[in-house]
Amino acid sequence: MQKFLIVLLMMSFISIPLASAHPFTEETIPSLTSSAPAGTTEVIVYFSEPIDINFSELRVFDTNGNQIDNKDTAYYEGELSLIITTSPLEDGVYTVSTKVLSKVDGHLVPDAFLFAVGDVVIDPSLLDVERPSEIIFLPEAGARFPGLIGQTIVLGAVIASLIIWGTQNKQLIREELDKIGNFHQGKFMSITGIGLVLIFISNILMIAVQSIRLGVSPLDAIQTDFGITWILRMSITIIILGIWFRLDRSKSLSKKNQILLLGAMLALISTSSLIGHGAASENIPALILDYIHNLVSGVWIGGIIYFVFILLPTFSQLKETQREKMSLLMIPRFSITFIIAVGVIIITGPTLMWFLESDIRLITESIYGQLIILKISIAAVIIAFGGFFQFKLQKKAEKNLESGKISVHKKLKKSLKVDVVLGIVLLGVVALITNATLPAGEIQKIDAQEIIYGFETLEFTENAKFDIDISPFSSGSNTILVKVSDFEGNPLYDSNQLKVKVSNPSKNISPIEVPMEIIKQDKNRPIEFKGEMTFGFSGEWLMEVEAQRTENANESKLLNLLVKPRLTDIQTQVIEYELPKDSKPLFPLYDGRDTLWVSDASAPRLWEFSLETQEFTSYSFDGLTTTFLTQDKDGKIWFTDTPRNQIGFIDPQTKEIITKTIPKLDPVISDNTPLFIKADFDGNIWITIVNKDRIVKYIPENDEFEEIVLPGKENLPFALDIDVDGKMWYTTTGAGNIGYIDPKDNQITQFSNDPPLQGPEALLFDEDGNIWIAEHTGLAITKFNPVLETFERITVPNDEALPFGMTFDRYGNVWFAQHTIDSIGAYDPDNNNLIEVPVPSETSFVQFMTSDGDSNVWFVEQQTSKIGTIKMTEIPVTASQIQSSGEFELKYTELASPLIALGIIATSLFYVKSIQDKRRLNELINS
Repeated sequence: MQKFLIVLLMMSFISIPLASAHPFTEETIPSLTSSAPAGTTEVIVYFSEPIDINFSELRVFDTNGNQIDNKDTAYYEGELSLIITTSPLEDGVYTVSTKVLSKVDGHLVPDAFLFAVGDVVIDPSLLDVERPSEIIFLPEAGARFPGLIGQTIVLGAVIASLIIWGTQNKQLIREELDKIGNFHQGKFMSITGIGLVLIFISNILMIAVQSIRLGVSPLDAIQTDFGITWILRMSITIIILGIWFRLDRSKSLSKKNQILLLGAMLALISTSSLIGHGAASENIPALILDYIHNLVSGVWIGGIIYFVFILLPTFSQLKETQREKMSLLMIPRFSITFIIAVGVIIITGPTLMWFLESDIRLITESIYGQLIILKISIAAVIIAFGGFFQFKLQKKAEKNLESGKISVHKKLKKSLKVDVVLGIVLLGVVALITNATLPAGEIQKIDAQEIIYGFETLEFTENAKFDIDISPFSSGSNTILVKVSDFEGNPLYDSNQLKVKVSNPSKNISPIEVPMEIIKQDKNRPIEFKGEMTFGFSGEWLMEVEAQRTENANESKLLNLLVKPRLTDIQTQVIEYELPKDSKPLFPLYDGRDTLWVSDASAPRLWEFSLETQEFTSYSFDGLTTTFLTQDKDGKIWFTDTPRNQIGFIDPQTKEIITKTIPKLDPVISDNTPLFIKADFDGNIWITIVNKDRIVKYIPENDEFEEIVLPGKENLPFALDIDVDGKMWYTTTGAGNIGYIDPKDNQITQFSNDPPLQGPEALLFDEDGNIWIAEHTGLAITKFNPVLETFERITVPNDEALPFGMTFDRYGNVWFAQHTIDSIGAYDPDNNNLIEVPVPSETSFVQFMTSDGDSNVWFVEQQTSKIGTIKMTEIPVTASQIQSSGEFELKYTELASPLIALGIIATSLFYVKSIQDKRRLNELINS
């Protein structure tokens, strides 16, 4: 019956006329192959079918992704063409997004194309084609951590009890076996009971965190996919608790009961894998590897916990000679188990990582990869302790065995406790890894930049893998190559078609299909496809790759791509605006309402600059000067008047200025020198007193000042900034530290670098929560990672520059002032590129910068009494511009394969040694 239906379906397709399935673009004005004149004000598109204007529209975007049309889509010459108008267009590359509804077949069809204006020319050969259509979740990690410890304890205890204690020859202690057995059971039940309580508590915390995260009730939370897994985990936990109580009542730790408990624990750890990265990859091999990795890790660390807290205390009940001999016998037996576990970990760990991310650079640069390295380091220390037991304790005890004076038990117990602590720390790192963004997520951003020109990735679905190459991976036309195969590299036997779609949800650009052609076949089956796709502008794009299958479900993968130009592919133009009076402008602040506010170090006034009219207005008050600025939650612009020891604000609505004197601070023998000012989320105003170890918090609601004393010597605060959690961060110029104050209780936390930061006088938070610090006298900008508490220093190119204020542009690049030279620096943190942009005016003395609502960079020239902006135009990159760097690139497999091989050889040798040690010790002790 099924075959009959397929035949009918094929016949029905044969009978359908070959007609256009949807309207396609036939012609565009401006043309795709030539540049339109500057000042162009309209875009016209001709389609192959009549269009319904009520559900159709054109949109025009500039290179920044801003919609610049007048939103007036209309018919042009009948129903086959549409027109939209714009303001006069300047030189550059523009994207037109079309979404049209056909009056013939009712299809809503999205599309996009590029055109150039002015002197910019797009290579016609690239355009004359069919146009293609947080970092670690700490609450979740904290909730899972007790569960990881608990399941490791129980799993390790059960397996070690079965395969080590249960199989051990007990002739040496047969007279005290009943007593020892009862004590062993009691310890076993106590330790496993603690583990089960931790699992249960973890389960409750997990669903509580999930409920809070979603903003729903726990009942609603368990109805999600995560909730279904949680229900399964909680059900298994309850079953295990029932088995535990049964064991406790039976007073018999039989193998049958232990195997029942083991089976339930094996089911429980599967739930950890179901909410891990292996499952998230939608790849069954990765899921299986993740499960095996979790299992053997539990056997290893849990076995150590069993040895320390169950078995060694059990041996303490024996006479001294028996106790020492039994402890000695257990060293090679446990070593055999641990060596097997480590061997399996050596294989599964790197293999699982290959499934999740195989780019060495991305792994090492991501937080996820750094946590993996930390995990490996801790595991290496534990393994080193294992070697110590075998080569030091065991060897020495074996030599002293004939004299009967061996001392193993206490040394072993003491040393293994260190292993237990390290194991728990390792599980904490595992909890962070499990809840950390994969390099592909933290990393999608890095992926876009890992190769200066081009993007490569290997993606897996349940039954297929996609090897994707996009070149040059920039705004404009790109060539995409996709290799589709099974995990062995063979073509999919029931697939001969590949679909690729790109979209930009943030700009409402619907998915546009990219025409793909077969360029390589294997066994008469397509294995490689090629197409031409367009990224109309830099930004985050969504791409879906789908292999069409006839006998199985289609294989599809969704990728988030960040398209970003290199700094060398950004054309810059500095535009300056001179202030109407002699002044010393210092600090710019964008207020979110199309206005820049600028402080004046030469007079008691503030400057208001309208971005719309490009006009200046000044406002004076009773004082001496204005230095730094901030904006509170009500929109008021606050300033510091340093020589007058006062702060004040201007109300942008009424233009009224009010000042407030700062109280005298110890030591009162010297005057206060208030400098930096920052508003917090509650509207309180924080001020650094740069000549004293004080930060002052002004609370407008109570009209009172609060004094906060920084600890340590020479802690003279300078810059301030606030993070997303409301903590107020500061720098200290004397000690070269950074730190933060928790506004809830004014608790201070400080961080130091070695060597100390040199003149840290500006702070800036990026979207990932990292802090950028300008080392004014250190000739560097430094990135501080608050999670890992690490400093990364980037030296500026000019030895005479003194980096100062910083800001971000629309591409995520860090721009920094260099006020002793007439140039501004820019650093691309994704590509590690750094450039300088000259400032036209001489002796400009640029100290501070800001960005407006469109992320345009603005700066202040103090000596020339000007403000300036940097106009950026992205230059599209073509495939012909790409040149191979010829640099050596180490592939993941080239690194992992030899290490896995060496690990297998090493563990095999140690396994053989442990077997020989076990046999030899048994013969010596039982003889």
